[in-house]
Amino acid sequence: MAASQQNGTSGVANGLYVALQSTGVVELAFDAQRGVKESLSVVSINTKAGFMPGWLTVSGDIVYTINRMGYPGSESDSGSVTAFQRVTTASSSATVETGLTLLDQTSSNGKGGVHCDVSPDGKVLAAANITASTLSIHALSETGSIGKPTHIFDYNKSDPGPKEAHPHQALFDPPGRLLVVPLRTMDRVDIYSVDGPDQVALIHSIALPDLSGPRHAAFNPVSPSKTYLYVLSEKDNTVRVYAIGYPSPESPTLTVEFKQVLSTMGKDVGRTPDEHKDLAGEIVVSNDGKFVYASNRNLTRSDFDTVAIYSVDREPAHDDQHLKYLGAQDLAGKHPRMFALSKDKENKWLAISHQLTQNIAIFERDLVTGFLKDLKGTISMRANHAHQPDMEKVTFAEDLSLGKWTKEDLKQGKTEGPMCVQWK
Repeated sequence: MAASQQNGTSGVANGLYVALQSTGVVELAFDAQRGVKESLSVVSINTKAGFMPGWLTVSGDIVYTINRMGYPGSESDSGSVTAFQRVTTASSSATVETGLTLLDQTSSNGKGGVHCDVSPDGKVLAAANITASTLSIHALSETGSIGKPTHIFDYNKSDPGPKEAHPHQALFDPPGRLLVVPLRTMDRVDIYSVDGPDQVALIHSIALPDLSGPRHAAFNPVSPSKTYLYVLSEKDNTVRVYAIGYPSPESPTLTVEFKQVLSTMGKDVGRTPDEHKDLAGEIVVSNDGKFVYASNRNLTRSDFDTVAIYSVDREPAHDDQHLKYLGAQDLAGKHPRMFALSKDKENKWLAISHQLTQNIAIFERDLVTGFLKDLKGTISMRANHAHQPDMEKVTFAEDLSLGKWTKEDLKQGKTEGPMCVQWK
């Protein structure tokens, strides 16, 4: 069936999809044999993803996107979730105008659609809306179309108070048994059990220190009964490590144990002051489970931002030293909001979406040391803007110190730039 293939099964790093806020989905080809400025090229552009698309995920031959607002009409606050069919072959009698064709579109059930994910079996889609503080769950059909929501979790109603939740991610674990939702402003990570689209229930909440700002998470499974959960917090620039024990007949309750906290800024750096000068962006784990990567969006630092690199010790006896900070490397742009490892078994390539400088960059990865090797490709997204977003509709939570960058630069990056990049 169209969407039942597990995410990340493709073995060829030959192209990418970019969620470009000003436009929609931009499809890129990647040829590592060509020069840095020629290895990436635009293959197709699809403008049907709605106003300010902020995330996309690939599940089998379907690409799902989520956007900020404007569904079903331009005056609507709600975002949308959109399904695109990937075009894999071209007709001999006609030219294929785009690499994606619109399959389905529905409401994300809240303003500020920021993240969506599909369960490994392709049957459930979760959508996080940061502004509305809602999480919606949808059933997916055999063909990949999106059903009406089976659940809408409204954090402003379930957790009334001075702090809005602002969920920034909805991430399935590799077996598809859990759904993790970092609540950035509430300084909490909620964990849901998942048994199909109709059975999604909150089973655990992780409380983080005040003003941590949990943003994204990543899993590193070690056995059928245990996985590590890494929580990246953007306000204090930390990675927190938790050991997760799955429920079993012998132990029917999910266990969550805090093990370690590390800075994304350096080996012995303490908590970063809550000044929004440095903002952690994304966290991913290599397929072999040996390395973890976290991006730093250091707007006051220099011409380039960084990725922090950690090695992993998977021995249970060493849980309190599970991650080791190896160092940080410069990237090829500013504000690396998101990055992704290629889907080949070795994760040979790292693609970064730089929101402020509005470029996509690709580095080769050293499979032994975990560090990045040479820059293999970079391409500007500025030439692909299809329309000028209405900046007056957009509000910014961060009062950032911009260094040499102007507020207009920030606005353009936040309303036009690439938000997400995923390998095919």
